Amino acid sequence: MSQSHRRRFRLQSSFTAVAVTAAVLASGIMGTIAHAQSPRVRDSATSQLIYEGFTEPKYDIMVAAMEIGRLESLLVKIGDEVVAGQIAGQLENSLQKSAVRIAELQSNLKGELEGSRAEVELHESRTALLRQLAKDRMARPDELARAETDLRVAKAKLLTVEEQNKLRKLEFERYRLQLERRSVRIPMNGVISEVFHHPGEYITPSEPAIVRLLVLDTLYGVFNIPVEEAKTIRVGTQTRVFLRSEGKTINATISSISPAIDGESGTVQLRVELENSKRTLRAGDRCTLRILPTDLRRASQPRGVIRQ
Repeated sequence: MSQSHRRRFRLQSSFTAVAVTAAVLASGIMGTIAHAQSPRVRDSATSQLIYEGFTEPKYDIMVAAMEIGRLESLLVKIGDEVVAGQIAGQLENSLQKSAVRIAELQSNLKGELEGSRAEVELHESRTALLRQLAKDRMARPDELARAETDLRVAKAKLLTVEEQNKLRKLEFERYRLQLERRSVRIPMNGVISEVFHHPGEYITPSEPAIVRLLVLDTLYGVFNIPVEEAKTIRVGTQTRVFLRSEGKTINATISSISPAIDGESGTVQLRVELENSKRTLRAGDRCTLRILPTDLRRASQPRGVIRQ
């Protein structure tokens, strides 16, 4: 083979090797891109779902006054454990107390009632006597008719007095309720977390809240989860929640899953119920939710199926 043929053969071999190498690299790059664009597949047999969230109280109540006026006394402070019905604050109520005393006295008046009853008894005895005399033809018919009319009038007066007494009792109850509304009472058991007004300040319709009450016998862990993964989770699923401040993991139950999707984040709010009867957990604590595949399979199993 001549020298020119050898040079041509080497060039063709080099071009072939470069073409093969380029093809191999192109196929590898395309495979990588295709793998990156494919949806993520979660292995339900080995993976677990982990979400970050926070705790909040069962109820967060702004305990407000039902009336406006000057706050006369505040009977609670931050950190106090209170019970339902306990008085948290008292508005100035001297006018209401006076109205209650007057209404109570009026509701207990009996002089007019006793006089009306005596008058009815008098007319009843007179009418009975005239009826007996009329049978013996010793009384004129007009006298008996007049006596019977007087008896009906006396009974009507007695009925009016009895109705007025009932009305006075209802008015007394109304004034008593108005006096009761001057007291700010705690609606349920909990802990005072904030005080908004102090004695001497005026309570207005725009700012009626006196204190802030947290009901902590049950807490809720709040988590925002991707809507794609919410389809696999059910209410009642047993989960595990790690609390940062306590540094421990407790068992919990999923109590609710929001039916609405947050359009900005594409997530669904999930709430987990945490038992806190001993008040050892704090509201607002950061926490981590962990759902194992076994929990998902147990929640999705139909009721009545017995596993061996």
